[in-house]
Amino acid sequence: MPSSRPNTIPTVIHLARQLKPGSILDVGIGFGKWGHLFREYTDINAAEKDPARYQRKNWRVRIDGIEGHPAYVTPMHRYLYNAIHRGDACVLIKKLPRYDLIFMGDVLEHLEKSAGFRLLRDAVNQAKRAVIITTPKYETGQADLCGNELERHRSLWSAKDFNRFNRAVVKTIDRATLLAVLVKPGTPMPVCSPQMPMKQADARRLQKCKDELIKRIPPAEPFILVDEEQLRSELPHRRAIPFLEKDGGYWGPPEDDDIAIRELERLRRAGARCIIFTWPTFWWLEHFTGFRAHLRKNYPCALKNDKLLMFDLEV
Repeated sequence: MPSSRPNTIPTVIHLARQLKPGSILDVGIGFGKWGHLFREYTDINAAEKDPARYQRKNWRVRIDGIEGHPAYVTPMHRYLYNAIHRGDACVLIKKLPRYDLIFMGDVLEHLEKSAGFRLLRDAVNQAKRAVIITTPKYETGQADLCGNELERHRSLWSAKDFNRFNRAVVKTIDRATLLAVLVKPGTPMPVCSPQMPMKQADARRLQKCKDELIKRIPPAEPFILVDEEQLRSELPHRRAIPFLEKDGGYWGPPEDDDIAIRELERLRRAGARCIIFTWPTFWWLEHFTGFRAHLRKNYPCALKNDKLLMFDLEV
C-alpha cells in the first residue's frame, strides 16, 4: 500500500524534532503522509513564532521525495514537497545532493536484501545527520497492490541487519514494526521513543523555574540555558543560549565531557555570563562527571536549589 501503520508516527516525529533537519529526503513517498507530517512539524510549527512561515514561499526546510510509481503523485504532493524525483531510489539516491535527514518508511521490505543493503549504505553516505528506517518485523506476504508491482514484499529485516552500521539504534514499535536510526558521527544520539506528556506536578515545578529565572536574570543578559528545550521558548530572554548550540538552535546533549567543556568555553568567550541548569537536567552533572568537575573547579556556584543550578562564568 502507498500507506503504512500509524504506530511509528510519534517516535519518528520526536526523532525529527530532535535532529532539527534543514533538509529531508523522503524515500518512497506513497500517499504523502510523511511529507505532511515533516512539513507540519518543521515550517508550520515554526509559524507559531514566525507567522510568515505558514506560507509556502517562506518555508525554510527543504523536503524532497523519491517515488518509483508516478501514478501516486498528485497536486497535493507537489505542494508539500520541494521536489519529487521519479524513478528507482537505488539509482537516484546517489545522484541527489546530501540531506540532513533521510527517511525510508516501509521501503526496504520491497527490495531484495542485497539491493536493500546497497540502498542503506548509499543513504548513510548521503545523510549529514541520520537515516531513519521503518520496516515490518514479521513476514506479511504482501503482493502487488494498487496496480504497482513495487508494492510486493521481497525481504524481511531484523535488528541484526541494522546493527551492522555504526551508531545504530534499533527498537520494536508495538511488537510488529522495526524502527532503526543510523546516526552519523558528530550528531548527538537522539532519544528513540515518543515524547511523553509532562505530569501536572512537574509542569508546576517547571513554571516555578521560569518564574525564578525571570526574577533573577535581566531580559537582555546573555546566558547558557540547559533545559533540553522545555523552557527556553517561553522566556522573555532573547539571549538565552541553548546547550549544545549550533546556528542558534538546540543541538541535543553532548556526546562526552570534552565536547561539553569545549562548547561551554566557546560560548563563555562569546559573551555568556552564566550557565543555568533547570531541575530536569540535573542528571547532566551526574552523567558528565568531567564537565561537572570543570564547572566546579573554574566557576563559582551562584545559585543552588531544587529548581535551578547556576554557575557564574564572569571570573
